[in-house]
Amino acid sequence: MTSDARADTPNANPIDFIARPTPRLRAAVEHQRSAMSAADFPEVIATIRSVFDKFTARLQSAPAGAARGRVLHLLTEQTQAPAAQVKVTCAKGCCSCCHYEIEVTRDEAAILADLVRAGFPIDAVRLRVQAARERKAPEWLQVLMPDNRCVFLGADGACQIYEHRPSSCRRHLVTSPAAACADLGLTVAPVELLMTEILLSAALSIEGVQFASMSKMLTAELGL
Repeated sequence: MTSDARADTPNANPIDFIARPTPRLRAAVEHQRSAMSAADFPEVIATIRSVFDKFTARLQSAPAGAARGRVLHLLTEQTQAPAAQVKVTCAKGCCSCCHYEIEVTRDEAAILADLVRAGFPIDAVRLRVQAARERKAPEWLQVLMPDNRCVFLGADGACQIYEHRPSSCRRHLVTSPAAACADLGLTVAPVELLMTEILLSAALSIEGVQFASMSKMLTAELGL
């Protein structure tokens, strides 16, 4: 049975060729399936598969580690380009999202580890506190708690490694009031770009790629 045929089957996973799709990609695909005719939907899946395969090949062309992480960041910037046409509320010093638990690939962690080894100062104690937490630990719900603060966040609330920030940070753009990002009881309106979600799904789905919270991946890279 082909992927297109499975896409027409109720409750089938139309993107089962992607080992680790992002939640946003899964949601977007389900939205398209509910909004489109059964005759047109397979063409959408075929397009997603083609883009996914191209991103996978591009990422795999780079050696594992910091080199592949930099390719991922370059491609993320390219897929995020349409967001320049959207009026976002994110700005320098708006740092609630810098207190979230974010996940990175081991390749991206290698970039961050290189910065630390080159002399960038971080709070290693806070990093270890964060790394010791279970995924989605309740402490992360206390958004602006000091221990949640990213170890690369400056005193002015600006990212000190902006050019090297992970893809999770690059894709986090919102159109809702910035204050809403600090209150999990409020609704946040993220800018969602399908191409970015396909790219991140490709990065996560490469065989052998590890991913976890930035703190866990960075402590592993640094041997802390």
